[in-house]
Amino acid sequence: MKRMEDTVPLEGVDSPRSTVPRCEDIPAGSQRRDPLRRFTPTPYTAGLPVMGRTVQLETNSLRILEHAAELFAPYPGSPDGHPEFLWRIVIQSHPQMNPPWPKRSAFSDHSLRFAEFGQRNFLAVDLDAREGIGFLAEGLAEDELGLTSLFLDNMFCMSAGSLGLVSLRADCVALGQKGLLVFGPPNSGKTTASYVAAKLGLEFHADEGVFVELEAGRLRAWGGFWPVAFRPDALQFLPELQGCARPLSYLDFTFYHVEKPRFQSNQARPVTPVCCVFLERQAANVPCLSPLARIELSRRLAEDVLFKDDDRFAQQHTTVFKALERLPAYHLSYGSDPAVAATSLRKILMDQSELAC
Repeated sequence: MKRMEDTVPLEGVDSPRSTVPRCEDIPAGSQRRDPLRRFTPTPYTAGLPVMGRTVQLETNSLRILEHAAELFAPYPGSPDGHPEFLWRIVIQSHPQMNPPWPKRSAFSDHSLRFAEFGQRNFLAVDLDAREGIGFLAEGLAEDELGLTSLFLDNMFCMSAGSLGLVSLRADCVALGQKGLLVFGPPNSGKTTASYVAAKLGLEFHADEGVFVELEAGRLRAWGGFWPVAFRPDALQFLPELQGCARPLSYLDFTFYHVEKPRFQSNQARPVTPVCCVFLERQAANVPCLSPLARIELSRRLAEDVLFKDDDRFAQQHTTVFKALERLPAYHLSYGSDPAVAATSLRKILMDQSELAC
């Protein structure tokens, strides 16, 4: 993969650079024989605002460009608009493939991350070149929910470390600028409790993906761009979602997705984490809140990293984790109804917000 500074400018587009080779640079005969699609033109370009950064997108699909632009429109970009990373996504008419999505397999090396869905759909991120490349069948690209929650989700998580972000497998609810990070194993009720907390007046800031950074010594947490995903059994507690939730099946799992604008403002912004709560469901008839020691919090945070990053980002992770370990942290055990946990989350956040003031 080429470095961004080695790419060739394209005329008549908004982006300053592109990885598309000039015709005179392509070896003779390559335009007729290009089985790897290396010379596929990617004339559609845009600078995507991503959590206070800018990522350059190049693609051969106007549909992909418009979808990505809509996904990231709520975020602010970098102050100068200069791209810090490049994504190049090529949509292929062959092979013909439609959902359900094939099983994902992935590996990583020192500076390269790679994930494939079947044998012909893949994405690769080169940390040294600060570039990500994806090839995807047209039929899968037309599945906007899968495109967002399976493909673009993976490309972003693989790029996040290079953008200065530390990823956590957590939900986040917020009151004003103060955020509460909600952790827990699968089926612990994180998503449903956060949704109910939003109905109680909080903002549902992030679902299964919080991206943390230190800005001028202060913690900031961003929510991911993907929809909120509920397990099928959550709909028994939230019957109002049955008419608007969209199912996405992957392997043996089915989740019901709801767009985030239902739960938060149209403009995505970072919040300041003030507390961490770890949920344990089916563990107590009466909700029980107990404080966590710092050493226990450190262990649990390490277990809840969303994406195992390259060693070059170890200092970045350590700095963020040390800041998070200074926050108050609790273990909340409760029964089966996540609405009970939601009431506790709201009270914890309101108390912590008052203390922070």
